[in-house]
Amino acid sequence: MTEFVMREKLVKQKPSLSFAPDFDLRKVTTEVKTPGIIAEFIGTGDFASQWNERRIYEVNAGRDQEPVIYDRIYDVITDASLPETVNIYRLGPAGVIFEEIKEGGEVKFITVQSGEITVPIKQYAAGLEYTKKLRLYNQTWNVSVAERQAGIAYNALLNHVHLNPILAYSYAAANQTAAASGQGGLVQNMQKTIADAIANAQNDSTNPRPGPYALLINPANVYDVDKALRYRIQDGIDEISPVFGVIQTVIGYNGWTGVRGKKTVTYAGVTANTAYLISLNRRFEDFRSFFKQTLDMAMGNPDVSRFIEEQIVWDVHFGIYANPIAAVEEITLPTSGA
Repeated sequence: MTEFVMREKLVKQKPSLSFAPDFDLRKVTTEVKTPGIIAEFIGTGDFASQWNERRIYEVNAGRDQEPVIYDRIYDVITDASLPETVNIYRLGPAGVIFEEIKEGGEVKFITVQSGEITVPIKQYAAGLEYTKKLRLYNQTWNVSVAERQAGIAYNALLNHVHLNPILAYSYAAANQTAAASGQGGLVQNMQKTIADAIANAQNDSTNPRPGPYALLINPANVYDVDKALRYRIQDGIDEISPVFGVIQTVIGYNGWTGVRGKKTVTYAGVTANTAYLISLNRRFEDFRSFFKQTLDMAMGNPDVSRFIEEQIVWDVHFGIYANPIAAVEEITLPTSGA
């Protein structure tokens, strides 16, 4: 059964985790040894525990609002012992073949080639400042909004870094399939196009790309693709298509836009009426993701000159490797039944 992975289907909305109705941040800060310094009460005690629990909850709630979808494509490794630069080793040209051993024969050994590809582990970070106004006006509701946005931005970054190499690659004719036409309707044209793409991928003598597959598309094309995968052309009955079984996952991705102050960042999604047929047969070679450190948090650094009483910094260390030419077929989807 093909899985349809859409952001809208995976999103989980969670309520903000608030303190008790009588909680007053102003009162708490005036009872510590150094009045008015947020760092004092974030450090230890029951309040500190509640504050951090709430903050972790909000970041994770933000991640639930922007689900990761790249993990259907990538082989993900999380290991704190990873070096700053990861070498990817490949098997020798023959790969692994079992052979019969006859009398007097001997085993043939596979070889592991030296590292041909290196993946740098990169650091990404974002920060949040707690100002004096937060304390004076007890604006805890505003903090929750910012913390939740950190979780949203983190997952958006992960999706972008992993999927952009597929979207931004310049494919040549050997990795491209044109839209089919003349099949009697849009659904039939769509089905024929996807079937042609599978055939092209499997029959490529230079980079054969056998299934199973993931199909990366724009969410606007989900309905027509779904119909094409289920529709049986010969009798018009709404049943499973022959191409349905080899496509394991259909992923809808339309990118993301975020704003910080005057800076706007846009991550490109899949262009409408374009799709990417991704072979998962060798994803442990073609799509690798290396996490040395997942999302981590550090606190400190008050700045009295700017009335900053506390700073929180989140960072992550990871690197990815993608090999689109060996695994991806770019498809132009039909837009009409002609």
